[in-house]
Amino acid sequence: MPETVLLVSSAKGQQALGPLLQAVARPRPQVFTAAGGAEARRLLLAQDFDTVIINAPLLDENGPDLAVLAVRQSQASVLLLLKAEALGLQPQLETEGVLVLPKPLNRAALEQTLTLLRVVNFRQRQLVVENRRLRQKLEDERLIGRAKCQLAVNCQLSEPEAHAWLEKEAMNRRETKREVAEAVIRKYN
Repeated sequence: MPETVLLVSSAKGQQALGPLLQAVARPRPQVFTAAGGAEARRLLLAQDFDTVIINAPLLDENGPDLAVLAVRQSQASVLLLLKAEALGLQPQLETEGVLVLPKPLNRAALEQTLTLLRVVNFRQRQLVVENRRLRQKLEDERLIGRAKCQLAVNCQLSEPEAHAWLEKEAMNRRETKREVAEAVIRKYN
């Protein structure tokens, strides 16, 4: 699946940055554009993006405020392009998780930054998948623990006996321990 980028910029900025993004980013990303903050907000609510690039100033909104909002409301990496005079905001924005590049843009710096963001996005996706897996495992263990308690109370089994019974029943039924635990909980609740 190609990387998705939301480019928030005036029409003139889109004409300049769009081809540059396509040229420096490998593999080529799928670029969505928004001319202002309101349109960007709608797109952020409707779709997940890997990267959000905001070319400040915007016509209808403060670029730094939109960047902070994008960080808080999405999983996307956010890059804010600011004029050199506004770089005093950089430390504050970086504590929010916004990466800032000064304008005028240096092609090599943009290319390096996009590569960095791609690596960060890849690592972040791996962590999200691992987090989901661990949450599922924890939920499975909770259900199995509840089922063991039900077996202990209703069948007078010890915890090791209940555990062995759940494992044996799962093998006999060719189901997971979670499925057997759910059946036990339904039966005794």
